[in-house]
Parts: sequence; C-alpha cells; structure tokens
Amino acid sequence: MEATNHHRHQQQDTEALIAPGGDRVAPRRYGAAATFAAALASAVGAAGLAAGAMTWGAPWRTPARAPLTVRALLASDELKDLTTDNIMALHAGGGVAASGREYVREQVSNSLLRIDGAIQQLQPEAHQQLDALEVRDEQRASVMGVLRKLGDMRMVALGRAVSQAVETNNREGGDNDALQRRLSDALAPRLRDLAQLDAEISAAAARSTPNRSPIALDRPSQDEREAAARRLAVLDEVNGGVNAHAQLLLESLEGHLGERMPRAPARMLSFFGGNQGTSASNPDNAGKQKFMDCVKAAVPHPTKVAKCIADNVSSVMKMMMNFIKGGNSR
Repeated sequence: MEATNHHRHQQQDTEALIAPGGDRVAPRRYGAAATFAAALASAVGAAGLAAGAMTWGAPWRTPARAPLTVRALLASDELKDLTTDNIMALHAGGGVAASGREYVREQVSNSLLRIDGAIQQLQPEAHQQLDALEVRDEQRASVMGVLRKLGDMRMVALGRAVSQAVETNNREGGDNDALQRRLSDALAPRLRDLAQLDAEISAAAARSTPNRSPIALDRPSQDEREAAARRLAVLDEVNGGVNAHAQLLLESLEGHLGERMPRAPARMLSFFGGNQGTSASNPDNAGKQKFMDCVKAAVPHPTKVAKCIADNVSSVMKMMMNFIKGGNSR
C-alpha cells in the first residue's frame, strides 16, 4: 500500500512537469517545492508570451504630423522650391538663371531666413503670432496656387511686355497718359492670357474671401517703409524676388485667416509705392493708377513686375477693356 502511494505521488510530480507545448520531460522525481517552482516558471513564461502578443498585435499608428504654421510655411521646402522655380522662369536667359538653380535656391533659402529674422526683430509680437497660427492643407494649396502664377509662362510674357513699355516710356520722357497708351498697346496682343489669369487669380481670392476681415488694412507710414527698406535692403534680384513671394504669401493668408493674421509683416515687406493706394476718386482710375505706379517702381525687376500684375490683374483687365472700347480712360 505504501509502495502504491509512493508510485502515485511520483507519477503526479512527473506529470506536473509537462511543458506548455505538450512535450513530456524526462521522468525524474521532483519534490513538491521543485514542482511548484516549475509551474510558476511556466505561468510567468505564458504571461510573458501573452504580453508580447498584445504588444506586437496592437495596430500600428502613424505619429501625428505637427500642425503647419504660417512661420513654418515661410521656411518650408515647398516655398523655397516654388520661389526658386518662379525666379528661374522670370529670369530665363539672364544672369540670374545662368548662375544655376542650386545657387539660386541657396540664396532663396538665405533670404527667407533673413526675412524671418527681420520680422522677429522688428515685429516680435507678430512673429510669435505667425509661429502659432495654423494653416490648413486647403489654405496652403490655395496660397501656393496664387504664388505659382508668378512663374506662369503667361505671366512671364506679360511681365516682359509691361517692362518694355515702362522702359520705353522712361527713355522717351513720356507722361502718365503716354505710359497708359504704351501699356495698353503692349498688353493688347496678350488679352486672352490676361483674362485667363484674371479668372484664375480671382477664383483663388474668392475662396479666401469669407474669412477676410471687413476692416480696411492700414497703410504703412513713410517712416515704416523707410525703416523696412534700410533693414531689408534688396541686394540682388533673388532677394527682391523672395521679398515679393513672401509678401504675396502673407497677404494671401490674410484672406484665409482673417483678423487672426497680423498685417505688420506684409506691410514691412512692401516696397512698392504703387501698393500704397492713390487719391483718385474714381475706383477704376484708382486701380489703373495703382497698377501704373506699381510697375514704374518695379521695373526692371521681373518678379516685382509679375506681382504688380497679380495684385492688380482685375484693374488691368478693366483698363484694357476701356482701351479696346475707346473709352475716356484711353
């Protein structure tokens, strides 16, 4: 009887050491303490496997992308590449393009960095706002679409025609009326391109209109313009082109972000006398005069001329229609 009980305990101890996978271990006799230790080890191992399965089986989640801010957009590779492409197109055949895209892009990057530093120095509160204001994907796409028009081949051709008309008028000492006639003559063969750009740019502006502040924008004072000019002196065509792109980007974002978007940085980048308005009482004449003042200040810088056209394309279109109809504005 005693032998039978001993055999039974030995068999239980042995069976307790069956591995989790079902494999039986070598038949050795273990005491109760050893049996407990082996069972505990098996339980811990199983728990570890289960935890591992939970960890590895959990769905993979892509880390959330940091929100795009206005300041981040100003420093983005997308803006650097777009600005570089536009400058290369606007200066095709000239010394800037001949220097190579890599060099131009490096200068674009440096110029955008200087602009960011100048805003931080001159407008620290606005700089903080730009670093906090988020730009949605559709807003970014809309703004970049407007900027892309500056390097559009239609815009390049229009800009060259406008520059030639202004340079001819300056060389011959023509007055304002003579300049208007020369501009109209130069743009008439390209009226279709002008109409297309007017529609495309106006459509982009319309998408941003609902959030635009109804309050009229303040115009920079003479002291503000002079201070900005001294600290952000345009050293070459690339820097001038970058300034124009940065200003247009900030102005376009004003329409999307409304009153949350600070106006000071775009004002600081404004070097064009034609962008500051005119005292003409007739709205059509005011728009026409604004455009002519703008291009007179912009020539001979192709990117600035292109921005003048983009900023005033509807006024230019009205001027051309009056010219064609033989109206009084001619």
